[in-house]
Amino acid sequence: MLEIKKVHLVLLGVFLQSLSFLSIKYASVYPTLSIILMIVAFGFIIARAYIWQIILQYNELSRVYPFNSLVQVLIFLYAVLLFHETITLTNIVGLMLMVTGLYLIGKKNL
Repeated sequence: MLEIKKVHLVLLGVFLQSLSFLSIKYASVYPTLSIILMIVAFGFIIARAYIWQIILQYNELSRVYPFNSLVQVLIFLYAVLLFHETITLTNIVGLMLMVTGLYLIGKKNL
């Protein structure tokens, strides 16, 4: 059975990417802090790029890239919990489709 190596780094990369998007959103909400928040976002992007290079040393791209769809799940949670955005049935169905697709791709590759 094949497994993803350094899975903790894959999940850390997903988390860092979501934090970069979150920083950019906060930059739009707080214009006076926008430059600082954009620099923070850029830092998250650089850290994620570095981690991504390590991940690809140990894994095939086709096995780890689908995990990037988890960023959408985190962004949805941030939107609802931090920004009190509305949850719609379309949002929930879309998230379910993404998570199901990730599961099926992972299952196919194992």
